[in-house]
Amino acid sequence: MGNQAKIIVVDDEQGICKNVEKILLKSNYAVVHTQSAAEALDMMKKESFELLISDIVMPEMNGLELLKHVAKEVPYIKTIMMTGYASTNTAMKAIRLGALDYIPKPFTPEELRTTVSKALSGELVKVEVSEEEKDAIEIMDVDIDFGTDAAPNLTKAGPEIAVEESSDKDNEFYCTVGERICDVKKKLGATCKTGLTKNYCPKRKAEARKKAKAEAENAFVFNPETMIGIDQPFDYDEVIAATGPEYVQYMDRDGFAFLPYEKLKTVNPAKVMNESDNDVVEGTAKTSLLKNILVVDDEVSVNNNIRKILVKNGFKVDQAMTKEEAVAKINHQPYTLVLLDLRMPNVSGFDLLKDIADAQPSARVIIITGYASIETAVETARIGAVDYLHKPFTPDELRNVAEKAYAIAA
Repeated sequence: MGNQAKIIVVDDEQGICKNVEKILLKSNYAVVHTQSAAEALDMMKKESFELLISDIVMPEMNGLELLKHVAKEVPYIKTIMMTGYASTNTAMKAIRLGALDYIPKPFTPEELRTTVSKALSGELVKVEVSEEEKDAIEIMDVDIDFGTDAAPNLTKAGPEIAVEESSDKDNEFYCTVGERICDVKKKLGATCKTGLTKNYCPKRKAEARKKAKAEAENAFVFNPETMIGIDQPFDYDEVIAATGPEYVQYMDRDGFAFLPYEKLKTVNPAKVMNESDNDVVEGTAKTSLLKNILVVDDEVSVNNNIRKILVKNGFKVDQAMTKEEAVAKINHQPYTLVLLDLRMPNVSGFDLLKDIADAQPSARVIIITGYASIETAVETARIGAVDYLHKPFTPDELRNVAEKAYAIAA
């Protein structure tokens, strides 16, 4: 095979392997393929490859499990992940586990060739992640949790992985839980874990959520008398319940307080949290500096709701509502965790995330956003973010991601 770059492709569907091989052979790469992740790992130990291109949804060993093995056993091999079930969750995990890029299916031949070229040329660089963080990353049974977190972010799958609707119960791939012929059952030879343990079809649930979301968006009418800002996940009653009526009284319709925060705190000290509230949590002594958190979000209500939730869990929480305020606090003291909203006024792209990563590379950054995308998840993971929290989120979801990130940092 001469001096050609040698690439191994693994996907449990032979048609996809052959299509990827055909595309890359036209660019003069040397390509081999297999339908088993375990076999691919064995081949990589015995032969010299420059690049691995792997599917994620595979039986026996999925792509994220394979990534973990590659990182420990053949770390010199570069990796690219591809999947028909793309989500911000698996995108971020793949990058943090060492993948150079993450390609949702279906993709064009040019998209594949461009990504491969960037990976082999060194334009894409693997993120340096501690072994503790890699070990802490949870690997799903199938490859992706088709539950409530992933459903809004599913990327349209190509024909090769589309679920086939059918009422033919005699078909060997008919799933009684989803009442359909199921591509996941074809891959695994059995009903998915979600179907078995929770007795519902995650694909059907995702479709229902997508339909309900579309219907809700079409029916949505913004009411400035009861709702705060079109981008806000809260209404006035929710904000009053969490922070007291003073915040609502001094907010404009987009959720911004038109009194400075220092002045706003003096409106009603009994209701509005003061800096001293961080010193004592439910009668306990000052928390350890290891549990310092900085919340960066320009929405006052979001900032304060996050603060109130996490203080009850023993975290010391500071907040910033502008880029300048965030940078000043980051430069002033260390933080174990930073919860960062990327969509803020006068903040360009990922500049603030880069500032945080440069000033405090050991800080664990969790992205909080109402504008999630695969591209954003991949890029923020490359810069240093360790998790991704979608707005609106529940208190339990917030606590879980904070505690996970803290456990890695502790």
